[in-house]
Amino acid sequence: MFGAITSLMRSTLPPRCRPAVSFAYRSHIRHFTSRPPRVEATWTGVVDNSPAPVRQTLEGVLTAEDIWKNKSVEAIRRANEKPPANAYAGRSVNVKGANVGEAFGRLQAILSRNKVQAQLRRAERHEKKGVKRRRLSSERWRKQFAHEVRRKVQLVAKIRNRGA
Repeated sequence: MFGAITSLMRSTLPPRCRPAVSFAYRSHIRHFTSRPPRVEATWTGVVDNSPAPVRQTLEGVLTAEDIWKNKSVEAIRRANEKPPANAYAGRSVNVKGANVGEAFGRLQAILSRNKVQAQLRRAERHEKKGVKRRRLSSERWRKQFAHEVRRKVQLVAKIRNRGA
């Protein structure tokens, strides 16, 4: 994790870039040796690449109230687009028009994907600790085995497509 900054490395660095510490994360060494970006260039890039309303705000005086107002409006817009999850968020669907059958099918797909019915069946009776441990171990093994079989089938299909 830690990479020592050697005396050779210190001597090769210009005085303004020499770190004050004797060690650093390896990912931080780049930061010690590189020059910081110019502030003017950074803000110019932000202003030029921003949408028109933001560009106008950034070019003018940006007060704390303006920032707070903009962030509040954006947060409200995002909350209205995608409301926060509730207890029924993963177990409910919207019915579009009078198409109840299609909505019921989507609900069944969601419930089977989330394994709600299997969980409900298991909750009907108490499961001993050892039985649960063996069941979970078996489920993990089956999942891993299925994944490996799937990979081998894909490999065979790839080899056949090559013409071998």
